Amino acid sequence: MQNDTYDRLLWIGIALVVAAIAILPFVQANDSTQSAARLLGRANDRQAIVEARRYLLRQRYEPVESLLQQGRPQQALLKLEELSRTFPGDAHAFILRGQILADLGAPAEAASSFAQGIRLDGSYVDKTSPLSRRYAISRLVDGIRAKTAASSAGTASASPEMAQNLRYLQSRLAGGCE
Repeated sequence: MQNDTYDRLLWIGIALVVAAIAILPFVQANDSTQSAARLLGRANDRQAIVEARRYLLRQRYEPVESLLQQGRPQQALLKLEELSRTFPGDAHAFILRGQILADLGAPAEAASSFAQGIRLDGSYVDKTSPLSRRYAISRLVDGIRAKTAASSAGTASASPEMAQNLRYLQSRLAGGCE
């Protein structure tokens, strides 16, 4: 009775369960190594995408940047308008336009352009983003706030659109989302 088929099947089953339990930690360790490699691969992929995007933007907007370095902001703005027709809806064009307009002394238009660009791509206010233009945006917002605080009417004298753009930019700089 000890050697019948049922007993043998039970002992084989128990041996298989014990073997599976013994192998399980090695399988999990290998699986965690693979998942770590996958995460590292994704991080490398993201980094490659960011670098490719930076390269593309640098190549696309190099004429505008060179005109700005030469101290010709009006020509840079015209070139940017030409590029904007070729690549409509590009967030970087709005951000560059905002920087140029801020330098030319048009804060309302600059705030509007910055707000449009950030609505399209919020990485321009992200502190850790390589595309971050946080400092320029913050400088514009602080300048507008200082001007409106110095005026007797405060923000009431600003146009409703400018006030809305200013609040939006302040919110995004403070870490808010859409």
